[in-house]
Amino acid sequence: MKKHFSIILFVIIPALNIFSQDIRRSEDTTFITYEMISPTENKDAIDAYNKGTGLLRQNKFEEAEKYFLTAIELDNKYIDAIDHLGLVYRHMEKYEDSERMYLLSIEINPDNIVPYINLAMVYRLQGRYEDARQSYLKAQKIDPDDPEPYFGIGVLYQLVEMYETSIIFINIAIQKYYEKESILICDAYYIQGNNYYYMDNYNDALKYYKVALIYYPDNTAIQNKINEIENKK
Repeated sequence: MKKHFSIILFVIIPALNIFSQDIRRSEDTTFITYEMISPTENKDAIDAYNKGTGLLRQNKFEEAEKYFLTAIELDNKYIDAIDHLGLVYRHMEKYEDSERMYLLSIEINPDNIVPYINLAMVYRLQGRYEDARQSYLKAQKIDPDDPEPYFGIGVLYQLVEMYETSIIFINIAIQKYYEKESILICDAYYIQGNNYYYMDNYNDALKYYKVALIYYPDNTAIQNKINEIENKK
């Protein structure tokens, strides 16, 4: 385990400025922009979707909701607008409405990984961990190379204190984030650090926290954990 960690550590650091994803963070989660799934030919729907997306990025959820509803009214198969509306409802803590949007998206296109991952987050926020795990497993079947299902399952196992199982899934996520040159690998290092921390394996926890801190140098939670561990020595 330690040998594998060292290899990843020294290879990933030079790559930290090379990322292919559009990442936006909010208070409770990370927003990952995937490619459009079902671009509409309705220009008015496109305009409403773009305005809604702009407002979503500004965390103006109630205003964004109106535009996504308009886009869907103009094209009821507009999956991208449906998925974004599901995200708006999640931020507004309207979990039943969010779930309804993602299930609708899946009904229209069951091979789209996006709603499964987002639906899993909705379930997780409600404490429905097994439903969340099943949703991640469905996403994993659609795209075995996407890191998000492995990361999500790893987080779920950590939440129920099954740390050794969580470590297995987070390791897979770390490898797949690395292959995709994704900055989200740093989140995985932080979660893995927590796994070892909760198991009182402070030496390994410290290694993962220090990698996470490379990209999040102002994160006080990570720095506090590092200080705490180093003070134990």
